[in-house]
Amino acid sequence: MRINPVLQKDLKTKLRGWRAPVLISCYIVLLAIVLILYFAGSDMLSFYNVSGFNPRLAVNAYNILTVFQFALLFIAVPAITATSISGERERQTLDLMLVTKTPPRKIIIGKIVISIAHTMLLLISSMPVLGVVFFFGGIGVADIAKLLLFYIFTAFFVASSGVFFSTLFRRNITAIITTYLFLGFITFGPFILFLIHMYIKETTTAIAYSLSYAEILGILFPSPVFGFTSFYFSAASDYYGYGYDLWGSVAMYIDGYIAQETGILRLLKPWIANGLFSIIASILLILLSAAILNPIKRKR
Repeated sequence: MRINPVLQKDLKTKLRGWRAPVLISCYIVLLAIVLILYFAGSDMLSFYNVSGFNPRLAVNAYNILTVFQFALLFIAVPAITATSISGERERQTLDLMLVTKTPPRKIIIGKIVISIAHTMLLLISSMPVLGVVFFFGGIGVADIAKLLLFYIFTAFFVASSGVFFSTLFRRNITAIITTYLFLGFITFGPFILFLIHMYIKETTTAIAYSLSYAEILGILFPSPVFGFTSFYFSAASDYYGYGYDLWGSVAMYIDGYIAQETGILRLLKPWIANGLFSIIASILLILLSAAILNPIKRKR
């Protein structure tokens, strides 16, 4: 099987050195320290606190680690991908890549894969740390597998966005800023639109307005935060199955409307809806990036 030449070159130059193993080791140690400090601060490591053991604290620690990793996707991946093409252009090596037999589409895909390889390697290597909660219960292998799949969808979308703006703009700084602005709009824009929608409905409807899950899904599905709530609030819980914090309130709010659905929307969880959006949007961004990068079409 022939490997993407761009991917093969970058894998040899970026992942075979000593920096990658050291970075992975430091990241895992950092997560372990955060986990130990949380347990120590909650007296879960004390031998004299057996009677007051609360498995929910372990699940909350799991939530903290997943939020940290989710934020890592939006901080690290755009900074790497937004310079993938514009950086080649500034180093005056892009034309050398374009004159080869490698089509622009493979160049784009190779840049996307190598850009998210480091981040996904960190996320996958940290799965044993997340597995610590198995000793306390509340999280299963299926939950972590679904979380990892959602991370892959999100990283693919974030990387595709970064490469698209890196192809569109010539300067690195412009591509980076535009990528962060675009991702911020996709992440928080639907929530602002949802609040506006709710305000208009409540002020223009004479009778009591009844919201449906279809409306929530139809507005919030592009936001990765909306999809991520499937994994956060499903873990932390009080007596009724929800947390006392903001995410717990969001969980109770969304789950209540999902329970009212009787059709196929009942199966369309937030992470599945957002994952489908990420896949479709990533494919469109890759096609647009390849069209912009194609030197033959640009001359026409």
